[in-house]
Amino acid sequence: MQIVLCDDEVSAVESIESLLKKISAVHGINLSILKYKSGDQLLFFAEDIVKDADILFLDVGMPGTDGIETARKLRKEGYEGPIIFYSKSREAVFYAFDVNAQNYLLKGSVSEKRIEDVFLHAVKEAEERRSEYLLLTGVGEYRNVALKDIRYFEVRQKIVTVYYGDTSFEFVSTIGKLENLLFTKGFERISRSCLVSKRHIASFSYEKVTLDSGETLPVGRKYYKALKDAMKDELDV
Repeated sequence: MQIVLCDDEVSAVESIESLLKKISAVHGINLSILKYKSGDQLLFFAEDIVKDADILFLDVGMPGTDGIETARKLRKEGYEGPIIFYSKSREAVFYAFDVNAQNYLLKGSVSEKRIEDVFLHAVKEAEERRSEYLLLTGVGEYRNVALKDIRYFEVRQKIVTVYYGDTSFEFVSTIGKLENLLFTKGFERISRSCLVSKRHIASFSYEKVTLDSGETLPVGRKYYKALKDAMKDELDV
């Protein structure tokens, strides 16, 4: 679980870092903490934050770009995880809703128990978000794709193309690796080169699968029985 602390107040960073480590030790959370002294410094690494950070703790009043604006820019860049403001400012709480903050904690008046409750809730949300998304890395680019949006994967010479929404993305992997990773998440192998999301299958036969998008994909003979068994609870077959 990667946590980002962004605050120019050294004592506040040390305090929250110590507390989060203590909470994590009690609850068996594998914790990694990155620290930044300003919103500008954090935004310089925005791409890494969007890709890797699970939870953000942001101060509001920092030199340069303040915490609210930092959060706004990160949301625009694609960060979807929990944001928790940890600040002395009472007024800024009203702006936290604009960036879909999970919570707002007041320095100096919030109890350790309250911080623990908020943190554990954020951890649960982050874990659920991780399980519902698939991070894919291509050539000089990455995509964090929602599993529910993926229709199918198709491999050609170790280049895998994932089809989701109205777009696609290419990355290097094997169909076998994806099958093992996604078997418990509603995906079924239908041929040597194709892995399909069961939620997007509208109908199927011995020869082909028809998706809810209207696309048709061939079914390999050795895969039909497993497909039929897997779809018993999905379709009236």
